[in-house]
Amino acid sequence: MFAAVLVWSVGPIITLSIDVSINTTIFYRVVFWPPLLFAIAKLRKVPITKHVMKITFWPGIFFGLSTISGFTAMKVTSIANATIIGNVSTALVLFAAPKFLGERIRFVQVMLATIRFIGISAIVFGANGSGGATLRGDLWALANGLLWATYFVTSKKLRADGVGAWAFIFGVSVAQVVVVAPWAIATSTDLSKVTAHDFGLIILMTCFTGTVGHTLMVWAQRFVPASTSSLISLLMPVLSMIGAWLVFEQRINLVQFIGGVVVLASLAGVVRYGSKESKNRDVLTTTDPLLNSTFQLK
Repeated sequence: MFAAVLVWSVGPIITLSIDVSINTTIFYRVVFWPPLLFAIAKLRKVPITKHVMKITFWPGIFFGLSTISGFTAMKVTSIANATIIGNVSTALVLFAAPKFLGERIRFVQVMLATIRFIGISAIVFGANGSGGATLRGDLWALANGLLWATYFVTSKKLRADGVGAWAFIFGVSVAQVVVVAPWAIATSTDLSKVTAHDFGLIILMTCFTGTVGHTLMVWAQRFVPASTSSLISLLMPVLSMIGAWLVFEQRINLVQFIGGVVVLASLAGVVRYGSKESKNRDVLTTTDPLLNSTFQLK
């Protein structure tokens, strides 16, 4: 989970380093991805069945719409706002987990999510139009959060049903092309103006933040509850904000800094609580079956 979030946090920095439009960047990004994943699946002898392609279609559609809104937000608002507003998905996943995934939400998780929103509010409102923040971009970021939450819940459910990570990611990438490629072609004006420098960065994004990041996340979903993993992803906007400050000198003021500290503090609580819960589950499953039944009845 942490490795995936670390890899993802580099994505916004790479995106801003590419000279062509975001529409062109997205087009080549999504077109390059399925062949790469297909080659990896074949090398690992992972079967790609019609059943897998069918059940990953709708998660891929939501993923594609999230791609459009997320990448657009990075170009028309500050990286801080784009990544942090987009992470409203963590709260949505937290409250959707009981209904759709059968996970139980506890008071401490709600409390940590509330603390996280305080930190997010400080970063967003602390921007005050600085660092390239715009209302239009913030709305794109909000749409990304809603769409990503839908994708996250559906992907978690499919992974729980035993769908392999590589097969799942490949199916999602194909559905993503169906949504994103036509949009990118219709709206882009510089598809033929991509330089070798841009191609290199797009390939890096495809291989690193795309393949490595998403595969790690999908694999980890088999072992980490969605309510915990979605909150761990809060580390990404903080890392991206720091990266934007270091590379592009996007200003971070005191209020935003304090907000980032609050987010990190709540993240530490999530990790500590999640580790404790995991340990308790491991202990419970190794005790006498009758004792387990007693605990469940209580």
